[in-house]
Amino acid sequence: MQLDGLTIALRTRAPWEAADLGIALVRTHAARIHAAWILTTLPIFVLLNAVACLLGWAWLAALAMWWLKPLFDRIVLFVASRAVFGNIPSLRETLVAQRSWGWRGVAPWLLWRRFHPGRAMLLSVDLLEGTTGAQRRERVRVLGRGGGSPNIMLTFIGLNLEAMLAISIVVLALMFVPTEFLPDSAKAVWHALVDNPPWWARVLLNFCGWIATAIVEPFYIGAGFGLYLNRRMQLEGWDIELAFRRIAARLSPVLATAALVILALFAGSASLCAAQSPATETHTQMPDDAAHGDKGNPDTKTVSTTLQDMFGDGFRDDGKAFEAAVKRAYAENDLSPKTRTFVWRPRHPDATEVTTPGDVPGWARAMGSALAFLVQNGLWIVLAVVLVLVILNHRRWLPWISDRFVHVRSADDVGVHDVAVTEPLPDDIPAAVRELLRQSRVRAALALLYRAGVERLSDVLGTSLPPGATEAECLRHSRRLHDPKYAALFARIVRAWQAAAYAQQPPPASDVEAMLVDWSAPTQETPA
Repeated sequence: MQLDGLTIALRTRAPWEAADLGIALVRTHAARIHAAWILTTLPIFVLLNAVACLLGWAWLAALAMWWLKPLFDRIVLFVASRAVFGNIPSLRETLVAQRSWGWRGVAPWLLWRRFHPGRAMLLSVDLLEGTTGAQRRERVRVLGRGGGSPNIMLTFIGLNLEAMLAISIVVLALMFVPTEFLPDSAKAVWHALVDNPPWWARVLLNFCGWIATAIVEPFYIGAGFGLYLNRRMQLEGWDIELAFRRIAARLSPVLATAALVILALFAGSASLCAAQSPATETHTQMPDDAAHGDKGNPDTKTVSTTLQDMFGDGFRDDGKAFEAAVKRAYAENDLSPKTRTFVWRPRHPDATEVTTPGDVPGWARAMGSALAFLVQNGLWIVLAVVLVLVILNHRRWLPWISDRFVHVRSADDVGVHDVAVTEPLPDDIPAAVRELLRQSRVRAALALLYRAGVERLSDVLGTSLPPGATEAECLRHSRRLHDPKYAALFARIVRAWQAAAYAQQPPPASDVEAMLVDWSAPTQETPA
């Protein structure tokens, strides 16, 4: 590993800063990475969708593309791992490398590790280091110890970004629809893509998902690669090693010159000593004379000198104490491997007795107990208060609940307070409504008009509405009418009735008169 060729600043970073470093690395080489990604994944996308459409299971293609993500992630790691050391591969090299590079490391990620939430960072361990078995497990544990939480959060963020981007592509088409045609266009889009989509609509949804993945996935893997690099810098001290290399490179000329000067001085002093000591040659030959058996000469005896003879009274025999100190040093936790011990403990241990001083007054103990109860159960109390408020105000806050559950509503729920529901409708609806308005019974007039509108709707459609049908259900049934005038008139009647019955805001008399005029006008679907 050539640390001198690194193209990034070597320093330890916070986890999220390291993730941002990886994203910046992908952004720098985005053209090469995304080009290789598109050229690799697009043919596979077309093939999978063609097979899935022939089988009639278009969703299977989307699932297969999602499952093969670790296979495509090799593109990002191949470019990023080389670009960080200054060796940027070309597009052709990247495409050719996908035939053989990293297959052994990516195979487990296509099988039992596919749902692992830490794929962004741990995929680098398998593809770049190639460790297996117990060595890999230990390596993953050490690397994930400092960046586990950001790694998992990256997966959560990446999934949400892909989903929002895919939905945004669909919604983008609706932004170009004029406002007056937006409800019908949204209904058509819902019917074509969700309700009963044809095969081309399903392929279009898969294509939107592929675009979202092609945009988000490289940055997701790049962020994980940044976490991986940061952990390796922290554990292996790359910045310290590179600093020492730079110091050595800066001082090497000076050290070489100093070494030559010292050698020259040493050679000169050795020559001077040899000239002043002629007996050196005789002294040097003493071992040879002794080797030839000249044992009678006392000058040739070999004398052995011990440490005690050299230091005299200052000698201290502390060899055993030194060995014991070394053993104790190696037994410390800083040098020996750490072990992890799992102990079973009760989930709810017995509470220890807390003695209360006798001089604490009773009111203080009661206040402390009440405060402790609020602190321990504050969340449940807040939840209960919110639940009670929602129940009491569900008609105003959650009006859509009535659209989800069909239930029989009483006369008071329908709002016919002044006119009985069982009373038959008059022959002349506009005259009866105007009479009630003249008596200042606006609520009863709108209730009568609403009942008449519902009955006319039922007659025009030729089917009876379900018992207890809500206003929203009646509006949904009115969309089946072929006459847009009466559908719009019925919607106005319902909105006016809801404003008077639930919001206590009756419409102006002019609006009611306009509705009565439209009511008397002939329509295309007026029942006989």
